[in-house]
Parts: sequence; structure tokens; C-alpha cells
Amino acid sequence: MTPTSLCSRTRTLAIWALCAACLPFTACKKDPEAAPAAAATPEAAAPANGTTPAAEPPAKPDSKVPLTAKWPAGKRLVVRTETQTELEMGAPGTAVASKTETQLGQDIAFIPLAERPGGGSEVEVQVTAVTVENRSGGKVISSFDPKADPKMDPRNPLAPTLRKLVGTKLKYHTLADGKIEKVDGVPQLLSRLNTGATPQAMFLVRSLVNEDAIKSWDTLHQGLPAQPVQPGEAWEVKRDVPFGPTKFTLAGTNTFEAWAQRNNKRVAKLVFTGTMAMKEGATGPVTLGEGATITGTSWYDPDLGVIEEAESLSQFTVNVAQSTGQTMSSKYKAKQTSKLVEFSDSGSGTPAVSEANAPAATAAPKTAAPK
Repeated sequence: MTPTSLCSRTRTLAIWALCAACLPFTACKKDPEAAPAAAATPEAAAPANGTTPAAEPPAKPDSKVPLTAKWPAGKRLVVRTETQTELEMGAPGTAVASKTETQLGQDIAFIPLAERPGGGSEVEVQVTAVTVENRSGGKVISSFDPKADPKMDPRNPLAPTLRKLVGTKLKYHTLADGKIEKVDGVPQLLSRLNTGATPQAMFLVRSLVNEDAIKSWDTLHQGLPAQPVQPGEAWEVKRDVPFGPTKFTLAGTNTFEAWAQRNNKRVAKLVFTGTMAMKEGATGPVTLGEGATITGTSWYDPDLGVIEEAESLSQFTVNVAQSTGQTMSSKYKAKQTSKLVEFSDSGSGTPAVSEANAPAATAAPKTAAPK
């Protein structure tokens, strides 16, 4: 393999790994046409990740409660999402698979503005930070940090586009149930990002920046049930997500496992199990292998009306048909976390509750929890 082809292959690895990192694994919405899943038998939640069974259960533990999506007016909510992707790519004609690890961090600020007639809100969405690091063979092959010197950008074909993304402002239009109806500003953003972009960067933009992907930035309200539920009850969820030039469908079941005590707060523990498949009717050179699975856990704060923290693990194989008639197969393992790191008065400059304002995916979060 020549140095030129090795460089090209390394860049390809990094871009495909970043596409996987952009997949919103924790963001599954309730399927409005699906019937409720059968209720599971409630069991005491085992201590895990700082979570223990609630010390003070509700007065009526078997009663149904609404897990409602809320957009608190006059507040600023910052969510930090971090995704670690392990990619093993086998190319036709090579005996050894290439391995890449990608770390993607995003900080997104949500500022609810005016209420809409008939319910719902307008919500300003700001991209406040994006960091990326790709490793292969234990070495960093490319990285991006908005605080780094822009003079270093030519070394990374994705850096100029990612730098344009930081500081972006868009607007959600939500319905009374919290569902995002539409997003303002997407065409203008795409035009700005694609101007002067490299082919590699334009490929990434198609995965990271489209209306479906931008809606999925809201991990605060994903997977909540449309009707009140009780511990042990489950409901079906389904969502289409972009992956490069194609789309996958995530489908599975969310279960209200139990009330739990987490960070000195009483929260609802939700557990998701599901699978991923090609979206029906999707065509093109990219296909998804069988056996793609996703599992996850999230914690819903009934006082704030948001999912304050979530984590997920997905494992899947992607096959890409080559012009030579051969197929390149890639195995992915992605771990994703999202966490509400700031809940403050918008415009006040003084957070009511926040964590250290560290760059995404670089500093370990503190234990402060929203109240």
C-alpha cells in the first residue's frame, strides 16, 4: 500500500467512524402508531452508575404518572453528548483489518423562547462546542478543537467545516407534547458549511447536519411515553437516523423500570433495548448487516420535565459495495452518553446549577445535579 493510498484510507476510516459517532443512539422517539408493549414485571433496580432504588417511593407506587416533556421558559439548558466509536474496517484484498477509535463531543444549548399558539414553544438551539479526536494504532491521526489555532486546520480536511459549525444558532418549533415540528435555519447552515468544503467534509455534513439529525440533538425529551405509565410498564419506540448517504431505522422498547435515587434526586429510570435495520426502501451502496443491537438507560427528572442523563451501547456492521464489485465490511461499537450540565436563567449569565464549563469530551464531569 502506497503512502498516498494509506493516507486516503486513514481519512476514510476517520470519516466513517465520525458518521457512526454522529448517530443519535440515545434518541429514540415513541412510535405514534405502535400499540403499547406488554408491561414488564417491576423489580428493584440494582445499584449501578450512582443509581440506587429510591429511598422514598411515591405514596402510590403502582399509580400511573405522566413523564411529560417540558421546555421551561426563560431557562438555558446545556447538554453535553460524548460518543466513543470503535471501528474495525476490512478492505477487499487486505488480510489485516484497520482499526480506528473516534471520540466526538458536542455541547448544545437550548433556550426556550416564546410559547406558540395552541401550545408548544420556540426554542433557540446553539452549538457551543464540538471536539473530535481520531486514533489509529494508538496514535492521533486527526483531531479538532475550536480553541486550537486555525492555522492548523489545513492538516485536517474536516476542521474548517467543524469550526463553522461552532456558534451555529437554529430554532426549534415544538408542539404541545414536546415533539419538534420543524427546524428554522437548516438550508442557510448547509450553504455556509458546504461553501469551500472538501469532499470529505461535505460527506460528513450530510450525516451530521440535516433536519432529522438536528432534531435528535434534543436528548432531553427522547423516548418519553405519550400516555401516563407506571413502574414496569413498557412502550414501543421507533426512529429513522441518517448514516452517510443512507438511513437506518432504530426500533425497540422503552421500559419504566423503577423510581430511583440519583444524585440526591428522585428520578424515573428508563431502560431501552432494540435493534437497528435498513430503512424500508433505502437503496445505495451502503447496507447494514444483521444482528445490529442497541441498549441504553436514561434517567428522567419529573421536576424539570427532561431526561437529565442517558447512556447507550450499539454494535453493528456496515457493508459498502465497491465499484470493483467487492464489498468492504466495517464493524462498529459505539458508546454514547448525554448529560444536562447546565440549567440556568437565560441571559443572567449565572447558572442556577451547572458543571465546570470544560470543553466537550475533555474534562470529567462533576457530580452537581440539576435541581
